[in-house]
Amino acid sequence: MIDFAQFKNQAAAFLHDNEHNHVQKEDALRPDLIGMQIFMEPLFGVASADDPLFSKLLQPEVIDPNYWLPQQWLDGAKTVLACFLPFNPQIKEANAVDFSAPADEWLQGRIEGQEMVAIFGSYLRDQLIAAGYETVLPCTDSRFKMLEPFKSNWSERHTAYICGLGTFGMSKGLITEKGIAGRICSVITTAELPVTQRPYSGLYDYCTRCGKCAQNCPVGAIDVNADINAAKKHQPCDHFVTSTRALKPNQPNHKAYFGCGKCQVAVPCANGIPQGAKAQRNVR
Repeated sequence: MIDFAQFKNQAAAFLHDNEHNHVQKEDALRPDLIGMQIFMEPLFGVASADDPLFSKLLQPEVIDPNYWLPQQWLDGAKTVLACFLPFNPQIKEANAVDFSAPADEWLQGRIEGQEMVAIFGSYLRDQLIAAGYETVLPCTDSRFKMLEPFKSNWSERHTAYICGLGTFGMSKGLITEKGIAGRICSVITTAELPVTQRPYSGLYDYCTRCGKCAQNCPVGAIDVNADINAAKKHQPCDHFVTSTRALKPNQPNHKAYFGCGKCQVAVPCANGIPQGAKAQRNVR
């Protein structure tokens, strides 16, 4: 049986100390960003692989009938572990200065941050395998695929919701105890980890419908007057993010950078669950 408290502490230490959780010289978009920490201490949540909410993701109005359940990814799956990795405040603050274009700090978090998510997820998977449990990391698995635009056969956000980490906002991001700005990864395992009790029952219990994310959006992709389930329009959002894609001339690795994230900064849910939300929770 895994000592889950120790497992989480070791994982948090791995994230904090890993060199890829800090902008490397060869990746820095500006000299002053060398060494900038990307993610702060992570949040962990666990759901039973048999949780009935996973089956609800098969509904066409939720995700897709071809969505994969945990047992399809891993025969004998017992639990699903989700992790939210919150961005360093420096990244969020920099992205709240100019709402017409993503800040360099945000771009580093988006690109190098996603690389770190894969490293962190692989660490979680490998630690569980080393402990004797079969474990799968869907985001890097060769079977992961897009089902249609904006839909895939595994959703990190929906998984994190089921695992008790937070609820959705109007922007469709996940509002957690440590805010909405960050990245998510998850693993499916045969280990019987302690299941997290969800402190909410509704999809949007942590959203106050304040509309600040809509005000921040540079292309008006969020409609505060629409039903909250349909408030976010993915096409204009995706078009804007794609339009920011560019090679940075001073970037040694010649990577293409793209992003936005304006709906996740300078909002009441940027750093935690906003006051007035239906459900409240203490940071673990």
